[in-house]
Amino acid sequence: MRPARRLRIALVADLFEGKSGGVVSAARFASALRRGHEVTLVGAGPAADVRMPAFLLPGVRRVMREMGFTFALPRRRLLEESLAGADVVHAWFPFWLGMRAAAAAHRAGVPLVAGFHVQPENLLRNVGLESPARVDRVYRLFRRRFLDLADAVVCPSAFARDELRRRGVRGRIEVISNGVAPELAPAPRPPGDGRFLLLAVGRLAREKRLDVVVEGVRRSCHAARIRLVVAGRGPEERRIRRLAAALPAPGEVGFVSDEELRRLLQRADLLLHASEVELEGMAVLDALGCGLPALIADSPASAARELAVSPELLFQAGNPADLAHRLDALLESPERLEAARGRCGELARARAFPLSLARLEALYQDLVSARAAASLDALRAATRSKPAGR
Repeated sequence: MRPARRLRIALVADLFEGKSGGVVSAARFASALRRGHEVTLVGAGPAADVRMPAFLLPGVRRVMREMGFTFALPRRRLLEESLAGADVVHAWFPFWLGMRAAAAAHRAGVPLVAGFHVQPENLLRNVGLESPARVDRVYRLFRRRFLDLADAVVCPSAFARDELRRRGVRGRIEVISNGVAPELAPAPRPPGDGRFLLLAVGRLAREKRLDVVVEGVRRSCHAARIRLVVAGRGPEERRIRRLAAALPAPGEVGFVSDEELRRLLQRADLLLHASEVELEGMAVLDALGCGLPALIADSPASAARELAVSPELLFQAGNPADLAHRLDALLESPERLEAARGRCGELARARAFPLSLARLEALYQDLVSARAAASLDALRAATRSKPAGR
């Protein structure tokens, strides 16, 4: 087999630094791709090689700041210059910059990969505007201005692929997990002290349903013996702090460093994941990498349920009473929790980040080769159609 070609990749994302799952994933792939390819990062923020101005949407500036996300304002000349000479363009988000990058790549005849890492439900729920009609309109916008222009769409789960098909995307779709980071691994757990350490990890935002987590812990028969840590930041932080402070054993809410989060994941008894809208669930992936099972909301709008190690680790979405019931059953059966911990490794290995990186690189190579072959065929056809010269 011929060795894979070193590619010139234009990776376009509004941000490459931050704590939201999509941004973390973009930064992780960018860093790994740079080990074998020439990668140009196009976006806002200090990590970008080609810097676009950053902006916040009027009316939701506070929410965006608290979630640590800004949009990039596309500059056409700067964008076209940054894509010139690229073998492949990968636009990560379907926002203004991504749409402009998709159009520019399409005009230039450069293979385009479009990422599906954001659900309209995520966006609309966070600003209190979710409705079926609005969700449909945003999907149509994403499809017309972004997804339908791509040579391939990359999404992180089978659920995401099926949702795209249901929404009318007919082109090539590749499922490539965000991946379990290589630095995550189980570690020896300290002796028990009679208490249970439970975690919830992610943006402190409405769609994460951390209110369900806190209320489920409050209803647990073992609430007085539970130490709940909610790790993250976001617009719901004050409310979640207030709810967690009222628990029999007051919960801890707020940002933790990556090192501290890894330590918590390795020591905890269980991750509680109540989000009802997920295209994969990177918090659950991180937990699996550390050998920590997750009790996950069984929501029809979430792919996270694909990461449950057994049916007993699913609870009815939005139902704190069912969460408490399932939680108590697990806490009262240490052997079931230990068995669930043992099953995490298989799921983590199937979604290991190096596998995802290899799949993404193979997709790039395939698209570049296909575009080169099509160009050659077109040239041959044009040559055959020319009348013979004297």
